[in-house]
Amino acid sequence: MSTSTGEEADTEQATSGSLLEAIERWYHVPSVGLIMLFMLWIRLQPLDNFTRNGEIFFAGNDAWYHYRQVSWTTRNWPWTIPYDVYSEFPTGVRADQFGTLFDQIVATAALVVGLGDPSQQTIGMTLLVAPALFGALVAVPTYFIGKRLGGRSGGIAAALVLALLPGVFLRRSTAGFSDHHVAEVLFQAFAVLAVMVALRSAEREKPVFELLLDRDWDALREPTKWAALAGLGVGLYMWVWPPAAVIVGILGVFFTIALVIEYQAGRSPDHLAYTGVVIGVVSAVVVLLNIDQFSLGVTSLSPLQVGISLGLAGGSAFLAYLGRLWDDMEVRTLRSVVLPLSAVLLLALLLAPILGFAFLPYPFAIVFLIAGPLAFGSYYVHDDERRAHFPLGVGSLLILGLVGTRFIAPSVYNQIISSLNQTVALNQSDTTLTIGEAQSVIGAGEPFFQTATEFFGSQYGLSYILALVALVWLLSYLYLGEEYRAEYLLVAVWTLFTFMMALTQVRFNYYLVVPIAALNGWFLGRIVSFIGLTEISSESYNFELYQVITIVAVVMLLLVPLTPGTNMTSTTVDKQAQGLSPGSVLVWNESTEWMQENTPEPGQYGDADNELGYYDQYPNQDDFEYPDGAYGVMSWWDYGHWITTKSERVPVANPFQHNARISSAYLQAQNETRANLLLEAMPNSDDADEPIYNLSNEELRSLIDEQTEQEASEDTQYVVIDYQMAGGKFGAIATWTGPGPGSYYNQRENVTVGGQQAALPTRSDSYENTMLSRLYFDDAEGMEHYRLVHEASNQRVFTSIAINESGTLQPSRFVNQPLPVQQYFQYQLRPQFETYNTQAESTVKTYERVPGATLTGQADVSSPTNVTARVELTSDTLNRTFNYTQTVRTDADGSFEITVPYATNDELGPEDGATDVAVEPTGDYEVTYDNESTRISVPETAVVDEDSSPIEVTFDENASTSSGDESEGSAEDVERTDGALLPVRHHAPLA
Repeated sequence: MSTSTGEEADTEQATSGSLLEAIERWYHVPSVGLIMLFMLWIRLQPLDNFTRNGEIFFAGNDAWYHYRQVSWTTRNWPWTIPYDVYSEFPTGVRADQFGTLFDQIVATAALVVGLGDPSQQTIGMTLLVAPALFGALVAVPTYFIGKRLGGRSGGIAAALVLALLPGVFLRRSTAGFSDHHVAEVLFQAFAVLAVMVALRSAEREKPVFELLLDRDWDALREPTKWAALAGLGVGLYMWVWPPAAVIVGILGVFFTIALVIEYQAGRSPDHLAYTGVVIGVVSAVVVLLNIDQFSLGVTSLSPLQVGISLGLAGGSAFLAYLGRLWDDMEVRTLRSVVLPLSAVLLLALLLAPILGFAFLPYPFAIVFLIAGPLAFGSYYVHDDERRAHFPLGVGSLLILGLVGTRFIAPSVYNQIISSLNQTVALNQSDTTLTIGEAQSVIGAGEPFFQTATEFFGSQYGLSYILALVALVWLLSYLYLGEEYRAEYLLVAVWTLFTFMMALTQVRFNYYLVVPIAALNGWFLGRIVSFIGLTEISSESYNFELYQVITIVAVVMLLLVPLTPGTNMTSTTVDKQAQGLSPGSVLVWNESTEWMQENTPEPGQYGDADNELGYYDQYPNQDDFEYPDGAYGVMSWWDYGHWITTKSERVPVANPFQHNARISSAYLQAQNETRANLLLEAMPNSDDADEPIYNLSNEELRSLIDEQTEQEASEDTQYVVIDYQMAGGKFGAIATWTGPGPGSYYNQRENVTVGGQQAALPTRSDSYENTMLSRLYFDDAEGMEHYRLVHEASNQRVFTSIAINESGTLQPSRFVNQPLPVQQYFQYQLRPQFETYNTQAESTVKTYERVPGATLTGQADVSSPTNVTARVELTSDTLNRTFNYTQTVRTDADGSFEITVPYATNDELGPEDGATDVAVEPTGDYEVTYDNESTRISVPETAVVDEDSSPIEVTFDENASTSSGDESEGSAEDVERTDGALLPVRHHAPLA
């Protein structure tokens, strides 16, 4: 009996031990799997917000162009659009960074889901959920990076922190935000992980370059394999986003520092240099396989990325060679050359800003900030002058190389400096700062520490503080730890660069989340190791109380601030995800759908009969020759992709910021003549010696006269203005070509508000005279070639707000801003606020640019007098009526000529190459002068055909002259419709 009991006990103990061993071996797999499922669930929360009445929407602007790319790729798999003629009129555009591996992966998934023939609904749904899937997958490399730093417990902690972080990364990895950003994070994390593995393999195998000469492939197999995989990872990352060449720059800084450290430590740097060479060569080959242009370009895969990758390879090999050369040189020679050269270069760096030299900007000083401590630290630690000179020598060579590039290849130098400014140097241009996602975390004039602390606290809770502690700990471990590991240095360099990128552009915080999560993993892993809690086994299962308390405290410190329900950050993942929606595209939806259904297809405007296939393939080129009947749509660049994808029309400007300056100049033009000249000069703008918006009207006319027949036919026919362009976005519009938003507003002007006079900010005359204002607020009143053809059925109330302080009105910063109707009335009910300069307008207005009909006649006068043509118009969508009037001065003999843009009948539509307008006259034009008047109808053909004959106007007694078809009714016999939500007249007061 006792024997049997003993056997059962042994079996039970063995089973228990096997179970614990299995848990010890595999517990990370279900842990990471559950974390990924949680991330996916959170990121799919707002899915219903993006599907409305069977229609799929996306957030922001760029996601819509990915929708176009993915739709095109499913029809032309595996290729992406080489050249898109449905954007950037009148040239077309290459859009390489928006037609990359991300789009190919999503298109492939759509083809699989759709069994080889996906519907447009399937394509849209696949793209809609893609960011959530990519976002959940980021947990995999994050876990492995955390594991390499802090063991499996550190890896799980890293993945969990990633899952709970709100902010930029969550938003850009949530369903609906279908941009390539989340794919950037995933592929960058895998690339960094692969480099870490390659570095560790090189440290174990110690490959040297002599093994290549000896063809000892067995010794090189492992380090070459892992380095090649790292190079593949870096190359694929650049396939996702061509500007990802920044990772090669980060690796270049890392290998420079790491090779110097190896030399200073008295070790051969060959193994690291070999790794750098293989990574550089393989990534260059990967990029070369996908190049389809051979001009240098940051946003396209080009020889630039290949050159940077080969530069990494060459630089790594050179530093290894330099180390050997250094060993052969006498210390006396090094002392006499390196120290004076370093001193001169350091002095030049210090004096350059004082002397006004722009060719040595401050980023170069970073080289000496790194080289100096390495040099003197080496001297004091090793008491070796040769080692101390090496980092100074390397730093001097780098500075000399950059200065030489400045004078030998200034274009390359300028590209380097521009890239530094835009990514890590906190030095964005004014125009770049008008792009929401590219704005700096620290605004102009804001206190750095306070603003940064508030921002990072809202994005990361306490995890960024722990990451900073972990980073310091990691760096100290590099020098004080028992074993030096180059991959730790890589993580430190990567973290510092992504931190600077996150400060420079808000959007780059999606990169910073992985280093922060990984460093939190390091922190937890070090704590676990420090207290001796390294494994779950039968021998160590009995935890000490202090171990439990320590782990619980660290986990709470890491996770509680990020946990839903604690409200210790500005938001949590569940709240932020649930609040995401498509945004302003919903406001535009009515207008874009109207344009697609009620305007001619590109190539068929007027009497043309040409095809411009939406999914056709067009070869790469600099300037596409649009066929007769193709046309452009002018709007601000933010809306270009919506016009392309939802209207299937060709925008002039797009969110690549292409043609942003010409759009800015057009919208700010102070008269119709100037605006039209800018549009007409676009087709041959490259022939001008300077940007066309800097040319005078006469110079524009001369440029237009030089156009070929094909260029002269490339017309911009529609203009779309929305409430944001007239309000909050106007500052950006005024920035791109000047003179800046400040010049369009009066600082003080006497205004009657609530029965009292007050000096308050108002729109200036220069604002009122802009094309944007005259179209949006004035309904093109008095303009010859623009007619309102559609307006959205919802409205915004434009108003300015004054603060009522004890009966005295004080200005606020709220000037000419659009409010939803309900919000406006809420301000009306608050006694502390007074509104002024108030008017209501449709959210989106679409205008057609037409030749106009010419009315000619003879007034019976003996001296010049005014002749006015007036017609009453009705808007189908807003159910309102308003007047269009045009007034001219007669000649001395009474002859006059008036150009009007509205037709009094609706006889043409898209099938005729014309517009099916939603704003129509209620009757004929009334032409008057002095006490004389007559009525006249204007056919659509006279308005849209620039070769049509003038319409003769006569003032015979009791006469009503017409030309062409009679209108359907006059002002007297057409039923008038009232009941618009709010008055929609220029400066119309609101009750």
